[in-house]
Amino acid sequence: MLRNYLKIAWRNLVRHKGYTFINVFGLAIGLACCLVIFLYVQDELRFDRFHARASQIYRIINHRSSEGVQMVMARTPPAYGPTLTTSFPEVQQSVRLFEFGSNELVAYRDRKFFESNILLADSTFFALFSFPLTRGDAAQVLRSPDAIVLSETMARKYFGSQDPLGKSLTIDGTYKFRVTGVMKDVPVSSHLKASFVGSFSALRDIVGLERLKSWGWQQFYTYITLAEGSDPAQVNAKLPAFLAQHAPGEVAQRNARDNYQLQALTDVHLRSSDVEYDIAQKGDIQYIYAFSLVAVFTLLIACFNFMNLSTARSARRAKEVGMRKAVGAQRAQLIGQFLGESLLQTSMALGLALLLTGLVLPTLNDWTGKSLSFTAMLTIPFGLSLLAAVALVGLLAGSYPAFFLSGFKPLNVLKGAVKGVASGALLRRNLVVVQFAVSIMLIIGAGIVFHQIRYIQTKNLGFSKEQLVLLPIRTKAMRQTIETIKAELSQNPSIVGATACYGVPGGRFAGDGINVPGRTEPFSTNMFLVDEDYIPTMGMTMVAGRNFSKGYGTDAGEGFVLNETAVRELGWGTPVKAIGRSINWRQWEPPTPADSIKRGKVIGVVKDFNYKTIHQKIEPMVLQIVPAEYSHLVVRIRPGATTTALGVLGEKWRDVASEWPFEYTFLDEQFADQYRSEQIFGKVFGLFTFLSLFITCLGLFGLAAFTAEQRTKEIGVRKVLGASVTSIVALLANDFLQLVLIALLIASPIAWYAMSHWLAGFAYRVAIHWWMFAGAGLLALGIAFLTVFFQSVKAALTNPVNSLRSD
Repeated sequence: MLRNYLKIAWRNLVRHKGYTFINVFGLAIGLACCLVIFLYVQDELRFDRFHARASQIYRIINHRSSEGVQMVMARTPPAYGPTLTTSFPEVQQSVRLFEFGSNELVAYRDRKFFESNILLADSTFFALFSFPLTRGDAAQVLRSPDAIVLSETMARKYFGSQDPLGKSLTIDGTYKFRVTGVMKDVPVSSHLKASFVGSFSALRDIVGLERLKSWGWQQFYTYITLAEGSDPAQVNAKLPAFLAQHAPGEVAQRNARDNYQLQALTDVHLRSSDVEYDIAQKGDIQYIYAFSLVAVFTLLIACFNFMNLSTARSARRAKEVGMRKAVGAQRAQLIGQFLGESLLQTSMALGLALLLTGLVLPTLNDWTGKSLSFTAMLTIPFGLSLLAAVALVGLLAGSYPAFFLSGFKPLNVLKGAVKGVASGALLRRNLVVVQFAVSIMLIIGAGIVFHQIRYIQTKNLGFSKEQLVLLPIRTKAMRQTIETIKAELSQNPSIVGATACYGVPGGRFAGDGINVPGRTEPFSTNMFLVDEDYIPTMGMTMVAGRNFSKGYGTDAGEGFVLNETAVRELGWGTPVKAIGRSINWRQWEPPTPADSIKRGKVIGVVKDFNYKTIHQKIEPMVLQIVPAEYSHLVVRIRPGATTTALGVLGEKWRDVASEWPFEYTFLDEQFADQYRSEQIFGKVFGLFTFLSLFITCLGLFGLAAFTAEQRTKEIGVRKVLGASVTSIVALLANDFLQLVLIALLIASPIAWYAMSHWLAGFAYRVAIHWWMFAGAGLLALGIAFLTVFFQSVKAALTNPVNSLRSD
């Protein structure tokens, strides 16, 4: 019996190849989309869950409020972690991390490479985190001040097959470390990326012990482990009083605006998009929600297609049901046959979906930088869930013919007196509306996403980021002769100008407070430490006063340039009124001697420029000359002369830093990296919007063909009575276009709400205009019309003699 059911099912599928293709291929695309997004979402959600005590580990973050500006920082002072551990019985362990370098030269004999992900950590690092060691004792490897642990990859890179233990590495040409351990490579699902972990005690020799007792030097990342059963909310509630008790004197007053809180380790990757000064590899939980919804919507569209066409075609088999029942077929047998045919198609779709997923994964990995594979799906729970979902779709799609048609009385069916067709048509119309509503929502969303990304790429940032090359200042000789280097480079026709600085838009910059007469507390601001050529080289604009100049001997010791936002938040009115205002600045904590305080005045105001991402509003910025802090040489090269200019820079580098490999970066590429997640989101969202629309059109094409077939005799009669081809096409297309208009009305407010919420994450964003919805509606109408046009014209051109012959 089963064999007979399968044979009949296969014959029906082969007989109607077009409908079979639309059904199977459409459902396969929906399933493949769902599988691909599942792999991506699962990869994002598993970040940091490999740690043995992941549920007990928390990071300390700082919710800072200053001058009405709210920000969240990942950095804490060095005294915070150890003091918290001794003060709170709930805190079992703490570890401090210090980012020692992001692009430092690491050397072992003649092997020299620039490396990132170099951390200094307390000796508890390997006890708190589950980064297994292959060599060395976890409790001892970081106790010595010169100790350092390498990843397996780094150990092979520098030492080959040699035993690395006991060998010395030099970092930045100055700091020597002894290898005390080797750890397995940090998993890709870790928000912390560490290729080298050195002893935190090394900082004592670099900055001094007193500096590590500071409550004001916020350059550290602090992690703690809570005892089992401890309530993090209760710990959070006690942290303000803890800070007030332990932060000494003047710094306690300054830190009154700081509110330290716990952040669960498993939340760091996906829930830190607003956290600044962070070393975490970040994702965004909002994009996870968005991708998940897109996956569900795409699968629903595919399922609705499958159900629509299955129910439509099944109505054509009413006489087959009547004949089978007349010759003795039982209702249970008919139910089994229809459900079996539906499950056979869904099984075929599943197989094709797995194939499509394998083909798409390399492209998705290329876009996202991930290494997604089928491995994540090779689990019993996932396999059972997938089979259950596919079976559910098959059963739902086959339920109409199985339970509705099988209940017909043979006599009524053979007479043609079949009731219930109207209700089936109403169901199909409703499903088409839902399909197009979802597709239109995705079209509107994709349009706004691409519009915002385009805005990011073309927005006037207040400076010119193109043609700027950044070179790190690596040697003492380079620092001492920086003015000579700049002058020589500027004489080359391929180079427009050069400047030395600490701080570039899209990169690192300083943060501190300035004292302004009349204010009781320091004014919190960001700082760029620059020279006289910075503003013209960067393409910035002065709006009041003047730029720094060597013609004024006091600029280096007394001059400050503010941005417009700083002037506004200081309450000084217009930029012109800010000129000549007094400012005092002390760079470091703990307090430096009074005679080292820089007392100066505002000499100019620069037009606001976006030095952070456009997710954030422009904040107060102060520019001043501090040559001892310069970290980069920034060179503007002439358009079209990139190759020549890089050759000139390479020659000059060999003159002043021959022991260092030549390195450079382009500022526009560094700036673009900040929007990588938006670029990925735009690509993936656009792809799945296209696929959902394609699936919808597949289904519409099939329904149009079915409708034209069902109304063959009606069309024949109309043509005999004189109806034109145009009127018949309009008749057939009109029904579907009405459904698209209804879908547009449903989709528009939902899309507006969803995209308004997404755009709220950008301080600078595009407006949502009415034409975006009108454009999406016209696109959907156009695609729907073209989809049904072919079938409508084909039906209209059919010879009425052929369609009416049977009657």
